[in-house]
Amino acid sequence: MSWWSVFRDIYAKVLVSIVLVIAGMLVLQSLLNNLKLRSLMAEATSSRLQISAAAIETAIVRADSLGFAIDEMSGLQDLIDRTQRRDPSIAQILIVSPIGAPILSSGSQEIPHSDRDQLMRRVFGSGDSVTRLDVGPRLYTGRLLYDSSNAVMGAVILTTPTESFIYQSRLTFHRMTNAYLIIFGMISVMIIPFIILQFSSVRHAYQALALSGEAASAQVGPEADMLREAIAEGDAAFAAAEAEFEALLTEGGSAARGTPA
Repeated sequence: MSWWSVFRDIYAKVLVSIVLVIAGMLVLQSLLNNLKLRSLMAEATSSRLQISAAAIETAIVRADSLGFAIDEMSGLQDLIDRTQRRDPSIAQILIVSPIGAPILSSGSQEIPHSDRDQLMRRVFGSGDSVTRLDVGPRLYTGRLLYDSSNAVMGAVILTTPTESFIYQSRLTFHRMTNAYLIIFGMISVMIIPFIILQFSSVRHAYQALALSGEAASAQVGPEADMLREAIAEGDAAFAAAEAEFEALLTEGGSAARGTPA
């Protein structure tokens, strides 16, 4: 096997290793971005739904200041029905009491029992006036209602299917994936001449070690000749130092034997 085939294998192994590391980093970054995109889209959707929840809260607080309870407010059912029809992404609007009992609702979709306890703990037990709960297929947005004495008198809960923003998240993820593929291709093309340039000195050293003689000098060029000459000079200096050291040891041994006890 020639020196070039051996060194070509070294080039290939280095390039493959670097390309695999870059590909792994881009894949991990892409997966993290996918998780972040879902979270960001859920947050953006919840913030948009809070606008509708705030409008309902304003109407309830205004009626409470006049001394009306939530279930006594005229026109509140029409308000939540109009709000739900105006935004097709809202599957249900629910107004609950401080203990989680339903008071008014709009929309045909009910909150599943598997989500109800977790949702009520999040809305009333988190200590935040605005809450968000993503359970997978559904996103819940809650907003606490306070009376004139700043006591909690209930909450507005809006339900939306996550399909409404997962589709947008997937489109964005596909565009980011295409961008990563382009970046990966550009880096792979740019790294080949960089590796060859960085390993040029190693290649010349390998040539100097693998080849010898005048025929080798004609094949490998002046740089390899200089390296080979430097190696030869170093070997000669090492041999001379070793011979001198052995001579010193021999003289020391002879002197020790000639010294009387």
